[in-house]
This record gives sequence, C-alpha cells and structure tokens, in this order.
Amino acid sequence: MKRSKRVLPAGAAANITVMLAAIACIPHSQAADFKLSGDVSEAVSMNLQDPPETPQNDKHKLSMARTTLHLNLDATVSENISFVGKVRGVKEVNLGYLKDLSNLGANSADGGNLVDQYNKSELREAFVDFKRDLFQLRLGKQQVAWGETDFFQSMDMVHGYDFTWRSFLEPANEELRKPLVMANLTLQVPEADGKMQLLLRPGKWNRHDSVGNTFDVIGGRWANQPNKGVDFRGAPGLPIAPYNYRQSGADAEDDTWGIRWSGSLKEINYSLSYLKTFNSNPVISPAANLNFLTAVGAPVPLGTPSGSVPFNGTTPIGLAGEIIYPKIDLFGVTASGYSATADAVFSAEVSYIRDYAYNYGYASGLSGVFGPGFDGIKQKNLVKSMVRMDKNLAFTQSVLGTEKPAFFSVQLFNTWIKDYQASENLVQLVGFGQASKQHSSLLTMILGLSYANGTVVPELVAGHDVTYGGGFIVPSVSFQYGKNWRFKIEYDHFYNNGQRTASNAATERDTALFGYFAHNDQLFAKLTYQF
Repeated sequence: MKRSKRVLPAGAAANITVMLAAIACIPHSQAADFKLSGDVSEAVSMNLQDPPETPQNDKHKLSMARTTLHLNLDATVSENISFVGKVRGVKEVNLGYLKDLSNLGANSADGGNLVDQYNKSELREAFVDFKRDLFQLRLGKQQVAWGETDFFQSMDMVHGYDFTWRSFLEPANEELRKPLVMANLTLQVPEADGKMQLLLRPGKWNRHDSVGNTFDVIGGRWANQPNKGVDFRGAPGLPIAPYNYRQSGADAEDDTWGIRWSGSLKEINYSLSYLKTFNSNPVISPAANLNFLTAVGAPVPLGTPSGSVPFNGTTPIGLAGEIIYPKIDLFGVTASGYSATADAVFSAEVSYIRDYAYNYGYASGLSGVFGPGFDGIKQKNLVKSMVRMDKNLAFTQSVLGTEKPAFFSVQLFNTWIKDYQASENLVQLVGFGQASKQHSSLLTMILGLSYANGTVVPELVAGHDVTYGGGFIVPSVSFQYGKNWRFKIEYDHFYNNGQRTASNAATERDTALFGYFAHNDQLFAKLTYQF
C-alpha cells in the first residue's frame, strides 16, 4: 500500500507554506487590517430507532455530542492584497453508543476507537487574494462551488465531501466539502458580460484523501444499514478493502484542473465548464481470486467462481480488494433566469461525465461471495441533469400567518447512463443488489417560513427517489436570539422501498439510496454562539 505516513505531513507542509507566503506578502512598512471572527457550537443527535446491528437497545441513546469551534481571520493588506484563514476544531464525547459500535469492530483498521475518527481539527482554508484591474488570483487552500445546486451533487464536483460524521443532512456544505490547495484565476471580460475562471489543483500539494466523497465504511454512526460496527478496510495486519489513493488511473497525486466561463445573455445567467477530476463516489477494485477466504481460514465453497477483474488489471492492496476513485472528465452547462409569467426563478444544469465508474456483478465471481458488485468496475458515460424552481408563496401570509411570503424550492435530478445494458448488472453501491437503471430521478423540495422578524424559521425539507423508491422528510425550526445566539432542532426521518439484512445480503435486489439509511431516524439539535 502506497498510502504512506508522509502524506499527512506533506499536506500540512503545503498549508504552512501557504500561510507563510501570505505573511510574506504583507509589507513590513504597512500595517494590515485584521479581523477575527468565529463561532462555537454544540450539536447533539439521538437515535429514534434501534439499529439492529447492536445487541443493546440503542433507541433513544445519543449518537453524537459534538463541540465545534470555528476561527476565521481576514487580513486586508491593501486594495489589491488580502488573506483569509479558517480553522476548525472538533471534539466529540465518547458516548455509550459509539462504544457499542467500537466493540462491534467500528474503526478496527485504526485501532478500534471510533471517536478518534470524529475528533479531527484542521486548517480548513488559507489563501491569498491578489487583485489587479480585471483579474483576481487566489492561491492556497480554498473552496469553490460550481453549478446551480449543492443539494445532491450534479455538477458541483470540484471538491469531494466528507459524509462520515453527518451524512448529507448537514445544510452547511462548507462544513462537508474537502478544501483543496489550488490556484484559482478569475478574469473579467466586460465586453462579453462574463468572466473566465481557471482552476489548477497540484496533486502533490494536497492530502491524498481530499479527492472524492468519503462515506462511512468504518462502521460508525452513519454506516449503511446493516454495516454498523463493520470496518471494511480491515484490521491491523489484515487489510480487507483499504483505500488506495495511488492506483494507476486513480492517483490522487495527479494534477487536476478546470475551466469555466460564466456570463449573462438577455437576463439569462449561464455557464460553460470543463473539469478534470475524480469519481465523486468510491468504487471497489476487487481481488481476482479468493485469497481473502483462505487468509481468514474460511472454507471456499465448492464451485465458487472467481474471475473478478481488478481495475486496470492491477493487484489490489487488500485481500478482497481496494477502495479507489478513478479519474473522470466533466463537461457542464448551467442556466438560470426569472420568469415573470410564473413569478419564479428557474435554474437548470446538464453535465456530461465521461468514464464514470460503477461496480458490477451479481451472484458471479466474488459477487457470489461478498455481495453484489465485486466482479469489477465498468466505466460509463453519464448525462446528469437538474431543473429547479424557486418561488415565493404569498398565500402563506394569510393562511399560515407568516410575516413574508414563504420560500419554496423544488428540484428534479436525473441520471442517464449512456450505452446502458441491463445484463452488465451495474449496482448502485457495492454490496447492495439494486441494479442501476438507464434513467433514474430524484425529487426534492424545500419550504421555508418566517416569523418574528426572521428570528423563528420553520422549514420542511423532503426528497423522494422517483425510480428506486424511498425518501426522507426533515422538518426543523431555527431560532435566533440577538446577534450572537442560534438554535436549531430537527427531525430526520427516512423511508425506503427495501433494505438489506444479514439473511438476504447476497440475494436482495431492492435496497437503493434510502434503504441504506434504514433504522436511522434521528432527532438533531444545535446551539451556536457567534462572535
């Protein structure tokens, strides 16, 4: 395995270099204008259902007690030079529920103490802005959002997301994005009423694990049901399916880049973009044989086929395989504008993704042993699209007594797999049997109300998987007290059209996205003090 210990210091060295470069940019004869801000918050969540993996009844147990400190430094050197630094410190309580999962085997690859995965303090952003006439150059660790939506990733794939501690329910996407050390150049073109943006991510200046989305494969509180307490990476001395960030065709040290033109034409805002990046979701490159079974002393069933195909014909570093993020190409178009007829803002985006990776296989090769998807990886071209309508609903003032029209947003996502063949058995997620369909759609909506001068904000967020069934319903209420205090309480409810269990693990064919969240209903509350 090439994921050596030098990776983290190298990433840290890059961050330190950026900060030192920023300090060096400040002329000694000129005092910079510094501004320090931040917040401290306490977030707790409670299980409203009993996860069946644990022998204890964990219903009504706290699953998270998370203290977070943000510190933000803004320094203005001159009208042409400025610096931003953002630090996040996190400390979680090692709750009884987390200990239950640790005892089952969660985080076994890193020593078996699950809370260590959540206590990650880091330098989130550190960049310098240089501005001159029509261009701006931003150098350092930063975040960039592309596209017209950040609910479910459609075109916003510059960054990967870390879903291990909160999954997709966290509304502050800047908390989930993995910041990247990049060069970010923006050139204004007034004659064309637009601007050109160029991104360059030097692979060797970033942490290896900054690419792609990170899901809970370690058996933690957001592991897909029924995998709580199961660390798929393995254990010390027994690598089952660890991450490999140095695989050929999926090497995190390769440089990636993007270019985006955005502008307006007859009151329509639009953009055209290209991005060289990594698969947003991880896939398993399986072992080509059954060494895993013999390594753990398990008998190989008679007649069990092998024949699984590792990615690019290489040998995975794990006994069952390895987790990788193959490289992809993304071409995107977005548009948005106001319609007076509908009194609403309409937005749309379409992206063509070349060589997006899927796992495949069902009841054949290693898929007949470990579960669907272990036959190998197939790369397909996708067309992903999104259309959205944002509208203010005036009737809520008279019907619900809101102080202003309610905000309503509805989004429809679609994924089209080009050159689709049902016989390929592309799975939605390795280990789960739901076969991918040629076209799949997901519908989401947001309804936001406002009372007491915006200090009380009830909100309803919901989504439904039109193709595979299942969805989520998340009602919440946010409160604001003065300039500093914020409080939010929400209920996270999931429903599904099928779920995997220990008894049907190798044969079920119904579990899709929201089946992964079975038995995960939560009550969530967060108190924040801003300064």
